[in-house]
Amino acid sequence: MNLSLRQLRAFAAVAQAGSFTAAARELHLTQSALSVLVRELERELGVQLLDRHTRRVQLSEAGREFLPSVHRLLAGLQAAVAGVTDLRDKKKGVLRLAAPQLMACTLMPQAIAAFRARYPEVEVRLADTLPEQLLNGVMAGEVELAVGQDVAVHDTIARRTLFRDRHWLICPPDHPFARRRSVRWAELGPWTFIAPTRDFRGRIAPELAADARALLERPGTQEVSYMTTALGMVAAGQGLTVCPTYSSPLVRAWGLAMVRLAAPDFHREVCVYADARRSLSPAAAAFVELLVAQRPRPGPSR
Repeated sequence: MNLSLRQLRAFAAVAQAGSFTAAARELHLTQSALSVLVRELERELGVQLLDRHTRRVQLSEAGREFLPSVHRLLAGLQAAVAGVTDLRDKKKGVLRLAAPQLMACTLMPQAIAAFRARYPEVEVRLADTLPEQLLNGVMAGEVELAVGQDVAVHDTIARRTLFRDRHWLICPPDHPFARRRSVRWAELGPWTFIAPTRDFRGRIAPELAADARALLERPGTQEVSYMTTALGMVAAGQGLTVCPTYSSPLVRAWGLAMVRLAAPDFHREVCVYADARRSLSPAAAAFVELLVAQRPRPGPSR
């Protein structure tokens, strides 16, 4: 049996109007085209659905039995189409995101607020995670997007670079460096350096000259797992650290200064990750474009 949506709509319209002429006008069809659709439907079903009289068309017994099911089918289809259209237009849906703790409390809240201002009907759920666990939710299907710094990925994970983010020197506001426009890595020697993540020294060391690299390798250098710990130690006068541009709201909250760190400039890519085997939902695609447009661009704070 090969029933078509056009046949069902034609039958329902005639049943409602009680006339082929009125139903054809409603569906913007010729009366002959409408009659063909109804006859094709009756032929497929093997029963007569309409009793045709000179002045009026009435439902047959089979037609009265069949019509409620047609109404339910058409209503269900209309609801399904409306639901998909709402997803397309970002009028509904749930967007699940993941980000490391530092990014989750700095970059992501601002981006989510901007997204919700545009698409208030989309629910956004953010999971803050450890950097080394960033991709777990994507691989498990628990989140659609993960946003974080560059990491190696398997071929089942799609990665897109959002922007390259500079790292800045962080110091107390009364520190001599706080009044400077820029500071060279080699000048950090007299102060304790607090590496803000466990992998930081390994990432930056190859880019430094030998004298600056020695600063990171000396016994007094400390390593912590979280940027918040490093900022707290700097605020307490226990050393200096570095942080990416997007963490500036947190740096300002601690009352600390951001100073350009040079020779070399140190950048890391901020990327968005998704399951390469699935297409992005309209909400996720819109969120990615918003992140690209709203990349952080603050200058040094003092």
